[in-house]
Amino acid sequence: MDKFFTYLNTIPMPVWLAMMFAPKHHLTERLSRSSTVFSIGALHYVISLIIAMRQGQRDGNKIDFMSLEGVRSMLGTREGTTAAWTHMIALDLFTGAWIYRQCRGLSAPAWVRIPSLFFTLMSGPFGLLLFLIWWTFGANKGEALPDIDMSSDKTEHTQS
Repeated sequence: MDKFFTYLNTIPMPVWLAMMFAPKHHLTERLSRSSTVFSIGALHYVISLIIAMRQGQRDGNKIDFMSLEGVRSMLGTREGTTAAWTHMIALDLFTGAWIYRQCRGLSAPAWVRIPSLFFTLMSGPFGLLLFLIWWTFGANKGEALPDIDMSSDKTEHTQS
């Protein structure tokens, strides 16, 4: 589990560093939109969760996500802690990529983008909150976040 934990912490770091320090690079843009990048994080979480649940069953623990005691019991194991951490890593990266894309689209300065991404990496919702505070009070004085342009039909795919 220790090697898997180290692996989980290491794998997304190039994406985080690119979003913070190479925001205009074409690979950064691609990675921030890559379903593969996010699918890898989600797959790691599913694997971690299955391992934690199987270990919990072997230990005689009832799987119960609806009670504080059930969640505490699962998180109290190495496997459960790894699953929870994997969940945070996957969703923090997804949130960070969203913040990165918003910053790019809004031409946010580095002093907004870098701390927002850093604190999303380190403490998920705190980084998101920083970005949203900037958006609310700095960028557009309380206006809603911009809509995604859905006017063009993107369901057709061409094959070459």
